[in-house]
Amino acid sequence: MALLSLQGICKNFAGLVVLKDVSISIEPGERRAIIGPNGAGKTTLFNIVSGELPPSSGAVKLGEREVTGLTPERMFRLGLARTFQKNSLFLDLTTQENVRLAVQAHQRQGHHWFRPWWTFDEVNQRTRAVLERAGLWTRHLEPVKNLSYGEQRQLEVAIALAGEPALLLLDEPTAGMSLAETASSVATIGALPRDLTLLIIEHDMDTVFALADQITVLDHGQVIANGTPDVVRKDPQVRAVYLGEVD
Repeated sequence: MALLSLQGICKNFAGLVVLKDVSISIEPGERRAIIGPNGAGKTTLFNIVSGELPPSSGAVKLGEREVTGLTPERMFRLGLARTFQKNSLFLDLTTQENVRLAVQAHQRQGHHWFRPWWTFDEVNQRTRAVLERAGLWTRHLEPVKNLSYGEQRQLEVAIALAGEPALLLLDEPTAGMSLAETASSVATIGALPRDLTLLIIEHDMDTVFALADQITVLDHGQVIANGTPDVVRKDPQVRAVYLGEVD
């Protein structure tokens, strides 16, 4: 059974058609990239999947459950986490404190005014595990404002992982990074457990081909290709529209 099913998704803004009859099925553990030119509808599709926007028509399903139009908070509780192109980190807090807040939110542990944070063993163990998985434990006491841009993007992934999601949406995870930062980010994402399903928007094709099992190509809000990286790479329509190649 598919973990995520998008069935006939359409989205219009004041008469402008942004998505038209988009249907995608993603299996548990799959790593799917969504690619396409600017304006193809990729971010709008992400916003619909994560609950930021309702579709004009169509259905979103997680497993057997229809979740169309549920809020991002409800989607988070159902096992979906997301990163964004622009970060929303607490820059004056440490790396560890940012992740600990996310772990506490997931475990629904609020403030305890008369109990110090270091006594919450389960929270602290989970925080360290997440930071180690994201390759950031050696920076756990560093204020976020002192991290490099690449490290801040990796921290966003760590915060998303704090919710123990079944499905992780990564929106341009290597955008704006140097070559070294991109390589580090790709290695970190590639090392995530295979039981975690990934849906990725990414413009860098080397990153796409390194991470994705399957690729969906959007153009003008419609799916023009689906398949493995090799199949998509050879598709003449994709090469003409997105990769800029013509036979």
